[in-house]
Amino acid sequence: MKLFKYLSIFLLICSCGFKPMYKETPYNNLSEKTASIAISPVKVFDGAYGVELRNKLLNKLTPLGKPENPKYILDITLSEPNILDYTIKTDGTASSYLVKMYAVYTLKQKKDFKVLFTKTANAEISYNILKNQFSTEMLKKNAIKLTIDDLANQIYFAVITYFTER
Repeated sequence: MKLFKYLSIFLLICSCGFKPMYKETPYNNLSEKTASIAISPVKVFDGAYGVELRNKLLNKLTPLGKPENPKYILDITLSEPNILDYTIKTDGTASSYLVKMYAVYTLKQKKDFKVLFTKTANAEISYNILKNQFSTEMLKKNAIKLTIDDLANQIYFAVITYFTER
């Protein structure tokens, strides 16, 4: 009975088109492909946020260091954080803010600069306004950091999905 159960689960998984994203095959060696991506300095209004985004992507895509002979170039343009009133109290004042950021990124081949894909990643995180202004400022910085983390994850997954589907 157990054999039938496991066999039916196996057949269901195989028939749905499931394939492991990280499985190394002769046709899909993800670690080699991502290790051959050169990440250009991020175009951004403020260099600190761009450096943080670039460093996160370097750690994810090329953990063994800068590629010697990159085959691909990843160009990224990061927006400045847009901070909006998110929750309004009955007296008309804000009780929380929303941080919105986006990044436009392009993956190109290095040899002929052929664009493989261009996409946009959007992220937003909210934070509360506290009575202590210093604490509110720390929450704002943390919200921006979390937004950049989210953008880095979206870019990373878009790149590995591109290489997996090819």
